[in-house]
Amino acid sequence: MVNIKFQEEKKQEIAKIEKLNGFLESLLEKNNGIDFIAYKDIEKINDIILKNKKLLHKLKSDEFEIAVVGLEKAGKSTFVNALIENDILPSAPERCTFTSTKLSFGEDNAEVEFYVDDEFDTIFKELLKEIEYPNWEKQSYKTLSLEEFERYFDSLSETNPNLYKAHQGKTNEEIQDILKIKNKLTLTGGIKKFSKDELVTDTFKSYIKGEDQGQNTSKPRSTKRLEIYSSKLEKLKTAIIYDVPGFDSPTKIHERQTLERLKEADAIILITNAGRNPSLVGTQLNIITKNSDEDGISLKDKLFVFGNQLDLVNKESDIKQNKEILTKDVLKFNIGKKERIFGGSAYKYLVDKEVIKDTEFSTKFEFENNGLEELHAKLIEYYQTDRFEILKRKIANNKNSIKEIFDELIKNQKNISPKELMEQERAKIIINSSKEIVKTIETELNTLKHELKQEILDEKYLSQKFKEEIQSSNYFQDTNTQEINKIYIKRDNSITKDTPIEKINHYAREEMHTKFLKEYTELILNITDKKIKTTENRIISTIVNATGFNELDTKNFIKDVSDNEAHNNKQFIYLIERFSRDIFDIISHPLGSDDRLNKFKEAQKEFLYLDEFYSGKGDLTALLLNGKKSSLSLSNLPKDILDILDFFSSVSISPTQIPKMMKEINTKAKTLNKLLSTTLNNVIKDINYEELLKDIKRAKTQDEVATEINTDIENLKDILTNGVVPATNLEIAFLNAISKQILSIRSAIEEDNDFIHKVVMYREKSTLDALENKLELLQIQKEIIEEIKKFEQEE
Repeated sequence: MVNIKFQEEKKQEIAKIEKLNGFLESLLEKNNGIDFIAYKDIEKINDIILKNKKLLHKLKSDEFEIAVVGLEKAGKSTFVNALIENDILPSAPERCTFTSTKLSFGEDNAEVEFYVDDEFDTIFKELLKEIEYPNWEKQSYKTLSLEEFERYFDSLSETNPNLYKAHQGKTNEEIQDILKIKNKLTLTGGIKKFSKDELVTDTFKSYIKGEDQGQNTSKPRSTKRLEIYSSKLEKLKTAIIYDVPGFDSPTKIHERQTLERLKEADAIILITNAGRNPSLVGTQLNIITKNSDEDGISLKDKLFVFGNQLDLVNKESDIKQNKEILTKDVLKFNIGKKERIFGGSAYKYLVDKEVIKDTEFSTKFEFENNGLEELHAKLIEYYQTDRFEILKRKIANNKNSIKEIFDELIKNQKNISPKELMEQERAKIIINSSKEIVKTIETELNTLKHELKQEILDEKYLSQKFKEEIQSSNYFQDTNTQEINKIYIKRDNSITKDTPIEKINHYAREEMHTKFLKEYTELILNITDKKIKTTENRIISTIVNATGFNELDTKNFIKDVSDNEAHNNKQFIYLIERFSRDIFDIISHPLGSDDRLNKFKEAQKEFLYLDEFYSGKGDLTALLLNGKKSSLSLSNLPKDILDILDFFSSVSISPTQIPKMMKEINTKAKTLNKLLSTTLNNVIKDINYEELLKDIKRAKTQDEVATEINTDIENLKDILTNGVVPATNLEIAFLNAISKQILSIRSAIEEDNDFIHKVVMYREKSTLDALENKLELLQIQKEIIEEIKKFEQEE
C-alpha cells in the first residue's frame, strides 16, 4: 500500500535539498577566483553538497542500505540468505566473511573485483603497523618470511606484553595466514563475473569463505569488492544489503571497515546466537552504544536485533526464555526498541521455503513465529517512518551547518560600501608609496651630494683642469714679429712708411685682447661644460634609480624645479671674469704707458685683493706695472685681514666638514669685504708708482714689442693660475650650486606635485589595478551576501 503522506513529505525534502544544493553550487561558482569564502568553509560546503547528493539519491531512488552485523559464526550470512530467500552466501562453522559483501535486487549475477598488488601490500603494511613491526612501512608480504614474523611476535610476549595480548590470536593469525597463502593470491585488479546457477556453486562461494574448509583463504583475501544481484530480493527492491565482517574480527582493519559501514547504513541488523548464548556481549554493546554517524545519529537509533539459531535450543521453553533474555539485554543497555527485536532461525526459514534442500534437518520444537516475516515487514515500515525521520534530521543538520557558515560570512562583512573601502585603500597606498618614494629620493640625493663633495674637493677637478688648460698650448699663445707685422699692415691707415712703434704695440695688444677674451670664454666653457652635464646626469640617474621612473619626465621635473638654482657655464664665466677681467684689460695697454697706469689705478683695489691669493707680497702689482715680480710691503694690513687671507689660501675641507666649513667660508668672505673696503685705501696710498715704473724700457722695435707682449702673456698665465684660480675657489662655488639645486629638488618632492604622483601611479600600477579588480570582487562578495540573506529569509 502506498503511503501518500510519506510520498508528499519526500517530495518536499527532495525540493529542499535541490534548492539548497543549487544555491550552494551557484555560490561556489561566484566565489571562484575571488576567495571570499575561506578554504575550510569551501571544503565544508563541498562536503555538505556531497552529503546532500547522497541523501537526494536515497530519497529519489528509495535506496535503503542495510548492514548485517554480529559476532562471527552467529549466522549472519545464513540470515542474509533467508532475507533474500536465496542460498548465495556460504554458511560454515568457521569464519567466512573477509570483506563486505553487497547484495541488491537485479538479475541473478555477481562480480568479484580483485586487489592490485600495491593495494594489497598497503593493507598488509597496515596490519604490521597494528603490531608495531619494525620498519613496517618498508616491509612487503612478498619478502617477509613467516619465520621472521613469528619470531618477532613471540618476542612481544616479553618486550611488550600488552601489545602481545591485544593482538594474540587476532592480528597475528591474520598476518600468518597471508604469509602462508601469499603465492596463491590473485592480485590482478580484474573482475570475475558469475551468473544464475553459478552463484550457488562452491566455486563462487570460495571467494567468500575460501577453499579446503577454510584452510586456503587466498581467494577471499584477494577480493576487493564482491557484489551480488538477486531476483529473489523482490520485496526489498530498493534495499542494498551488506554482509560485513563480524564485531570480533581478528583485525583492527576489519573492525574499522565494519564501523564505517554501520555509520553509512540506513538500518543495522544485529545478529546474535540466541539459541546458544542469548545474552549480549561487551564487543557488541561497545560498538553500538559508543558510536554515532557523521551527522550525530546514534547507531542504536538505526538498530534491529535478530536472535538467530533458536532451532538449537535444548528445550521448548528456551525459545521464549532466550528471546526474553535477549530483549531484556537490549532494553537494559538501551541499544534498541522492543518492537525491533525478533527471534527465529534463518536456516529453518530457508529449509521451510525449500531454498535449502536438507532432508536430514529437523527441529525438536516448532516455532510459533520464525521472526523473519515480522522483521521484513518492520523494515518496510521503518523505511517509511523512522528511517525517513533520520534522513530529515540529516538534511536539517546539513542546513544548520550551512547556516553557521552563512552567519559567519554575514558577521564578517564590513558595513562600508566596497567603493568607499577601495577609495580608502587607494588613498592609503598612494600616501604610503609617496612617503616611501620621497624618503628614497632624499636618501639617494644626500648620498650623491656627499659623493660629489668628496670627489670635487678631494680631486679639485675644476681648479686643476683650469690650470692645465691655461698652461696648455690651446690658449694664450705667444706672438712674434711676423704676427705683429700682419696686424700693423691690416690696421695702419697712415700714408707714411714709418708708424710710431707705440701704435704698433697698441694695435697688437688690441688684437690680443679681443682674441684672448674669446679664448678665455671657451676655456671656461670647456672645463665646466662636461662637469655640469655629468653632474646633472648623475642627479637624473639617482632619481631614476630611486623611483624606477622614465628618464625624460625625470629630467623635465628637475629642470622645472631647480633650473634657476642649477650651476651653469654663465655663472662660472661671471665668477671667473669677476677676478680676471681687469687683468685682461690692463695688459691690453703697452708696458709703461699712461693708459696701463691709469687702468691699474682704476682697478687697484681688485688687484690688491687678488694679490693676496697670488703671493700676498705685492708681486702681482709689480707684474702688472713693470712686468717683473717685486715684493711690496703690505705689513700695514690689519691682522684680521691677514688671518682671513691665510685661511683662504690654506683652506682644505674634508667631506664630513663641508656643511660647517661652507658656513665659515661665507662668514669670512663677508667680513673680508667689509675690512678691505676701508683698509685697501690705506695700502693703495703706500704704493710708490715712480719706483715701480722708473726702470721700464719702452719697446722701440717690433721684436721688442713681441718680447714685451709675450712677457705679459706669461705673466697673464701665471696670474690666472696662481691668483685667479685660488681666489674664485671654483669647487666651493660649484658645490654651493649643487646644494641649492638638490635642496630645490627635495623641497619640490616634499610638496604634492605632479611628478611624485606620476611616479606613484607608475610604481603602484599593478597594485592599483589589482585594487580595481578587488573592487569588482568586493561587489561580487556583496552580491553573495545579499543572496545569502535573501535565501535565508525565504527559508
